[in-house]
Amino acid sequence: MSMYVRVKRQKQIFFLHVEPSETVLEIKQKVQALTEKPADDQRLFLDGLNLDDAKTLAEVKVENDAVLALAYKIDEEAGTWEEIDIHTIDTVDEAKA
Repeated sequence: MSMYVRVKRQKQIFFLHVEPSETVLEIKQKVQALTEKPADDQRLFLDGLNLDDAKTLAEVKVENDAVLALAYKIDEEAGTWEEIDIHTIDTVDEAKA
């Protein structure tokens, strides 16, 4: 059964068509095709939990319309990563207030 997930990083949102049988690594490879950022330099999170590359989306309980947070590696030698930073988009009503 096909589904969609949203991959968010800062002010960016990627909408991906995926299958529950795809691995987290395969999702990172789809993101790589869009951003040119290598899959090894990405981490995906669901509800704050870092997802294992070898697991399928079904195994890590990713459901249709799930939001996955994306963080990039900052420094290869130090092994440091960005903090999860997802900006919310105001609705029209919130912007008017």
